[in-house]
Amino acid sequence: MARLIYVPVLHSTPEMGSSARAYEAAFVARYGQSKWEERSAKFDAIWRAIADAIKALWLDLRRVKLFQDSLPVCGREVALVEELAAQGSQNHQLLVNLMRGGATLVGTESPDLLLEEYRALQSPEQRTEASAAALLEARDRFIGGRIEATLGDAEDGILFIGALHDVARFLPRRIKVEYLQIRDQ
Repeated sequence: MARLIYVPVLHSTPEMGSSARAYEAAFVARYGQSKWEERSAKFDAIWRAIADAIKALWLDLRRVKLFQDSLPVCGREVALVEELAAQGSQNHQLLVNLMRGGATLVGTESPDLLLEEYRALQSPEQRTEASAAALLEARDRFIGGRIEATLGDAEDGILFIGALHDVARFLPRRIKVEYLQIRDQ
């Protein structure tokens, strides 16, 4: 039986790409610089706790597949992760460290669905709750199918996924889902 370790994540500023500076400026304008620094410190603590919790599992990383929210199936997965890690994404820095330990990175999402999501975010006035929910479900179905197709019975997978996703409902019974237990910081 395969095992999938489910890690719900919050997206950090480096993962926002070209929108990052505008997001930070809007946050600081509304809440102040000290709240931004407090938020950043909380993100640091969360990612340390996630890394520690994964390390505590004592996984044989040679049998681990890594799945990442918003990582397209494209042939450039490692390069994309390394770029975001270099920009300061702790999520992607953790992926790089796990790969260095022997884990295998797997392209996780449909490029077409990600492009559709990007376009929808650029035109919020055209985005309805129903269309957003349908797109999220389509992405979750694709991710579930991708995990099913690439995770062998004797392997462990780690899925780093945004908190709004519900990929687990699209996985076959042969994949046991466990949610990463993180100690309070």
